Amino acid sequence: METVKVVLDWFPNTNHTGLLLAQARGWFREAGLAVSIQGDVHGVMDTHGADFVLGPEISMLDCRQKGTPLTGIAVLTQKCDSGIVSLKRAGITRPRELEGKRLTHWAPAWFHAAIRRVMAQDGGDYDKVQLVQLDVGDIVATLGQQADATWVYENWENQVLLEAGKEINYFNLGDFDPIFDFCAPAIAAPESVLEQRPEMVRKFLAILDRAYRLAAHDPDAAVLAVRSALPSDCSEQLLLRSQRHLAPILLDAQGRWGRIRPERWDRMAEFLLTCGVITQRWPREYTNAYFADAPVSVDAPVNPDGLSSAK
Repeated sequence: METVKVVLDWFPNTNHTGLLLAQARGWFREAGLAVSIQGDVHGVMDTHGADFVLGPEISMLDCRQKGTPLTGIAVLTQKCDSGIVSLKRAGITRPRELEGKRLTHWAPAWFHAAIRRVMAQDGGDYDKVQLVQLDVGDIVATLGQQADATWVYENWENQVLLEAGKEINYFNLGDFDPIFDFCAPAIAAPESVLEQRPEMVRKFLAILDRAYRLAAHDPDAAVLAVRSALPSDCSEQLLLRSQRHLAPILLDAQGRWGRIRPERWDRMAEFLLTCGVITQRWPREYTNAYFADAPVSVDAPVNPDGLSSAK
């Protein structure tokens, strides 16, 4: 068995169902891979000695700037599913309305450059935002108490808030500026792993392609199959809603998972270069070279691996 370590961008949630499904079904082991999956709440990307690490494209480029040569090898969704959530009573329905409000933020400089950009595009002034540095683990306890708004993934925190009976406002950042339809969440590998273990990387991605296509075609069955690996305090209905939300954006127009579209990556990378978060572009920022070339039919059966749907 070849040992493989994966570090998630957050604690396990429905963004990670493909990884968890491949683990639960034994597909990694069938391919000779002994995969460990670890995750926790953190706002700064660190490989922790992993072979694969999840996070946003921005963090991967930030790592390169700081001397850690990571290469993006897959993106989890074909649309960036992130934006700003707030309680309805805060009255935040668009970027400029963050003025005068408390916004949680992470430590890296890219966060400020990004939100400053999207606010300016909407006629707002980022300098008028009240910043609260916090890695948010409990969104329900945070909003209305420690902060008014947080940058989240719609598939998870929005669902948690709705499950708690909260009335919310949310806007996807990419709807206000296409730069923010960037590659997040994504999977990166250190260049050394790509150079020294290319066959392992190909096996890993082929298995994830299989697992995430299942999650796209039958989200209910997929998420229920990994229920024990997801937070125990979340209801089954929350998980089903979340996975159904993700299903339409997991695959590209050819029915494939994970491929990075150059325009998505390059728009954000060029912005980060322009505003000084990175000082150069690199030749190996991302690649699709470790995916199999065989096309995948968009008419693939709903249950190609025999998962039974519980709808």
